[in-house]
Amino acid sequence: MKGIIFSFKKPSAVHSHRGVRIPDLRSFFKRWGITLLFVGLLLVGLALGAVYAHGADSELLQALDFLFTTNLEARLQKGALGIFCACFASDFIFITAVYLFGMAPWGLPFELFTVLLKGFGTGLTAAYLLLMNGLSGLGFYLLVLLPGTFLFCVALTAFSAFAFDFSKQQFLFLLEKNPPAVCARARTLRYSSRFLSALLMTFGASILDTVLWTLFAGTFQ
Repeated sequence: MKGIIFSFKKPSAVHSHRGVRIPDLRSFFKRWGITLLFVGLLLVGLALGAVYAHGADSELLQALDFLFTTNLEARLQKGALGIFCACFASDFIFITAVYLFGMAPWGLPFELFTVLLKGFGTGLTAAYLLLMNGLSGLGFYLLVLLPGTFLFCVALTAFSAFAFDFSKQQFLFLLEKNPPAVCARARTLRYSSRFLSALLMTFGASILDTVLWTLFAGTFQ
């Protein structure tokens, strides 16, 4: 009888180890919840940009080219250095804005808006290319624009989650009567180090954009 009882209990024990428990989900969302929030904002902005592309005109896209890759004809006329500067400048604005907002206790909503705006520009560019050029525009976006954009979006969402946490800590420090100065300095140095890492990824994304533009952009009409 004991052997029979134990034989029925063992599978349930194994099943309990294989199943997903509530504490595991809590620890997962506690660790990655903010990052998932920014990924969700980026996707929402992408959807809004795709919807807005149906009513966008060429003049508006030329005005937004400093922030997003929208004026493709102008960039095709530039050399490799001009393409790199254009790509890096627009990404640098977003990543630096998140860094500065993260330094401020009141920067939380502005960090959310910055990521949402980047998603909006990404969706606007992709949808406009598809609407105006069909499959050729889709191929151009997938081959030339998407790799660098994806790499930068990974850097932006990861750093935004870290900046969100740092800004929240700055706000909590304001509520304390005697905040620890040494701890705050160490956190600031760590935060700036993360910013430099995000800048390196941004630099790499711009180089990737430049290489793909130089090699393949001229083949698309």
